[in-house]
Amino acid sequence: MLIAIFALLLISVIAIALIVSSGTETALAKNYRTSTSAYYAGLAGLEEGRGRLLWRNANYLNNTIPGFMQASGNPSMSLSQVLYIRNPAGAEVVDPRDLAGPYGDNEYFNEFGIQVTSATVQMIDSVSGAGGVPGPQFKWVRITPVTEQSLGPPSGVDVDSDGSIDTVAPLYYDPMHISTASGTAKPGLVTVPTSSALQALEVTVLAVIPPNTQKLLQYVVAPGTLSLSFPSALTLDGNNVIYKAPTTNPAAFFINGNDNLVNRTCTTPVAASVPAIGYTNPGDTSKTNIQNGIAVANGANYTSTAPPGTTPSVGQVTPPPGTLLPSMLKPSTLDSLVKTITQSADVVLSPVSPATSIVGAQLPTTMTPSYPMNVVINGDLDLTGWHNSGYGLLLVTGTLTYDPDASWYGIVLVIGKGSVKGVNKGVGRIQGAMFVAQTLDPANNWAPLADPTLGAASADFSLLNPSSAAGGVGIYYDSCWINTALRPPTYQVLSFREIPLN
Repeated sequence: MLIAIFALLLISVIAIALIVSSGTETALAKNYRTSTSAYYAGLAGLEEGRGRLLWRNANYLNNTIPGFMQASGNPSMSLSQVLYIRNPAGAEVVDPRDLAGPYGDNEYFNEFGIQVTSATVQMIDSVSGAGGVPGPQFKWVRITPVTEQSLGPPSGVDVDSDGSIDTVAPLYYDPMHISTASGTAKPGLVTVPTSSALQALEVTVLAVIPPNTQKLLQYVVAPGTLSLSFPSALTLDGNNVIYKAPTTNPAAFFINGNDNLVNRTCTTPVAASVPAIGYTNPGDTSKTNIQNGIAVANGANYTSTAPPGTTPSVGQVTPPPGTLLPSMLKPSTLDSLVKTITQSADVVLSPVSPATSIVGAQLPTTMTPSYPMNVVINGDLDLTGWHNSGYGLLLVTGTLTYDPDASWYGIVLVIGKGSVKGVNKGVGRIQGAMFVAQTLDPANNWAPLADPTLGAASADFSLLNPSSAAGGVGIYYDSCWINTALRPPTYQVLSFREIPLN
């Protein structure tokens, strides 16, 4: 009997242990589930904040707060400026300024050294619950500038390696890796703005899952800009470049380096005039080739008030006297540019085989003046018979066969084969800028051993027949359309962290 009693006691202890263990496992699973839910709710909030920084987003911040972002789509926030996107559940009150409340933003003090109640705060509502469908359970998203201190309080991050943590200077993202004031070339964030650097922003989110599981997450983001310059209406980049004017009705074809003033689409100041056709190598036959190609045409139609100030306007665009960026003068850096544009493109089209071309009918039909797009053609593009207009940035890595019945407003890049051919009759135009560079060898492969030597870019319009009735076929420099095409296609995430909650 004693043995039986001890056996029952042992079994009872084991049973109780199993019950406790089961309860613990259930609690752990519940905690993991709510923690994971809070994490992904926070990510949803971060993505809403990042997405609403983009000018093409239907819920763009400027649609709610006019002027919050610059017209270029780039940020310009002062250090004390704070924007909150609130996401209350039902009728609850979400106020990050209420530091004693359940959703007070006490982290702001750690990053900027002042309470958020002393900052310049703007608040808007989230769109995550649009359509009556409950959205992710984040409570607020905060958008602020970035400083060395805010990157990782309490010690911060010394991005310029000057031995101190700056608490007041906003940080900028420099994709061109231009040297900082200290003379040290550091990629990424810099404390001193440069010509290619744009302000970085912090996007911070508080997510809360009942009963009280919280996550505080943070992105550092920056505009995914394209570092490009267009110092001429048509830039032929490389060595011994070729230009051929139309041989039929040449008086109806124009290349104009004066900034467009007719039906101007923006309010920014008129840009300085640039040469009609620009070349990059003053030591080869490029200038002579261009001038000889114009000789069959009406030279007075190649106009600009920019130096040298004569017609036809043909000028060197490498400094001095031009302003073409050094990154646009080498096959390797141009190849990187092509990859960067492709990664963030709205549409990427590739022919089914090297012997075929993408045709105009395959281009997206959703492009409009208010919704320009980045379109990449990995191969040849034939616009023959495409009687439409495109808007935004067009990149062609093969040969561009241009039919003047088509128009493009924005930027046309032909980088790779570096060949443009004009055919047929038409009344369209390219308004913005065109850039042509040959980075591929005769076998259409990029040859790194040839870097930094570019091939002979070519723009052959000899078979093009501009319509005299329109009187406006050609390439027209337009800073409004150039700036529109260069507006950020995305906001890239530079870093991500989860902030511990005390």
